Amino acid sequence: MSEVTTAISRIQDYDDSLMSLDIFTSERRAAELSPSRILLVDDDPDMRALTRTFLEHEGYGVFSSGDAERAAQIFRSVPEIDLLVTDLYMPGKSGMELARELKEIRSELPVLMISGGMVDAAQKLRLEQEGWSFLAKPFRLPELLSTVHRILAPAEARRWKEAR
Repeated sequence: MSEVTTAISRIQDYDDSLMSLDIFTSERRAAELSPSRILLVDDDPDMRALTRTFLEHEGYGVFSSGDAERAAQIFRSVPEIDLLVTDLYMPGKSGMELARELKEIRSELPVLMISGGMVDAAQKLRLEQEGWSFLAKPFRLPELLSTVHRILAPAEARRWKEAR
């Protein structure tokens, strides 16, 4: 097993072990220290672990889930989520269904859909009409970071201004 595979496996084990906690204490503490908090939802454990690690390395507080149902529970227990990053296609509830559910709770929640599946012009138009951003997998990590920065810039500017 390579070092990268071992690291991803350890991160995945860590991520999975948090699932047994009601409120993710270590994640919550990280989120409180971070300027922005992201809810990451992806049914692919390797992709979720890699994306989470990268975003945390960039200073974001990241809450992660492998399915939409658990993600909705996290969102309800941690209402200060600043961005939903979700896979479009997942078993059970889709990323679109999850985003709509969470936006009923908080309408101004920004959404970034990610997908490795085929997304046709009609689906892209629907995402655009919802006001959601889209990033095709596999994406390069700098591309993800640039997209996240662009989406979160207005909220981070407001937070900085309010703190002054």
